[in-house]
Amino acid sequence: MNVIVSESIWHGQPAWGLENDALNVQVVPGLGAKLASLYNKRSGHEWLVGPGERPVREIPYGARFADYDLSGWDEMFPTIVGCEYPLPGPQQGKGLPDHGEVWALPWQREEAGAEALRFVARGVALDYRLARTLRFTDETTLGMHYDLYNDSAEPLAYLWAAHPQFLTGDKGRIVLPAHVPAVQNVLTADWGWGEPETSYAWPLAERDGRPQHLDRVGPPRLKTAHKFFVPADVPVSWVGLHSQPSSNWLCLSWNAVQIPYLGVWVDQGFLSQASVVALEPMTGFYDSLAMAWAKQKVAIVGPRERTSWELTVALGTADEAPPWFMPQR
Repeated sequence: MNVIVSESIWHGQPAWGLENDALNVQVVPGLGAKLASLYNKRSGHEWLVGPGERPVREIPYGARFADYDLSGWDEMFPTIVGCEYPLPGPQQGKGLPDHGEVWALPWQREEAGAEALRFVARGVALDYRLARTLRFTDETTLGMHYDLYNDSAEPLAYLWAAHPQFLTGDKGRIVLPAHVPAVQNVLTADWGWGEPETSYAWPLAERDGRPQHLDRVGPPRLKTAHKFFVPADVPVSWVGLHSQPSSNWLCLSWNAVQIPYLGVWVDQGFLSQASVVALEPMTGFYDSLAMAWAKQKVAIVGPRERTSWELTVALGTADEAPPWFMPQR
């Protein structure tokens, strides 16, 4: 497999590319090591939403995610929703910003060999380093290896979540494993889906007395959004996405012991100008580190210790489809 690592420019920002004969990935270190592009060269399909009309600019620490370009794939750590650090000890009560810290921090490149890209960020509120190494595991699969180093003398509680904003088209389809019977709303009642943890049958639910296909993504003219989680006691190790009307599919997979939870954000023109889905494997349940700590569904790494996890992203079209891929016309 021929792999090229190169420097590039993305919307005026220094970037790095990782490319083979089938895929092209662009990373912007100064913007939280954002994956700005995940491009299937064979089908000509770009999976990640671009900045649209919003300018691409540097992000100050503590910024609100919704105030910036909303593009690409960010890493969320050590929380998603801003909150106070919950673990008893000298860091308890420290403020953690919206979307976490690392999406707004510049990441530094580290040597990882001729066919990989590795970047690392250092925490501000808490004493840690988060590193992510990208390499192709085959021509159509991107491997993402994460290393978390706790540099403090205290245990570190954390919530990591991927936040890839995938373009789905206005008839996209989300695919969960067949053993998932239901999903749970995690937003407040004013979003229109009931109280947090209200359960809905998957994939066909009843909402306000009418059937609703939760696995379908609507057009951006709807100007709505919702977020659900697979229930915490239902382990999953993959999630799929079918972009329609194209025949492109994408599958994220992981070790459910390392990454026990899955959230899915569906944006039908609410924040983005397009229909996008953020598939969010994560280490806590659910969006606030403080809430995950209270629920005792949070990850912890010991003093001066390192922990790791991995995520893979496979891309393809109908001609090379996995068993779950059944295009619906």
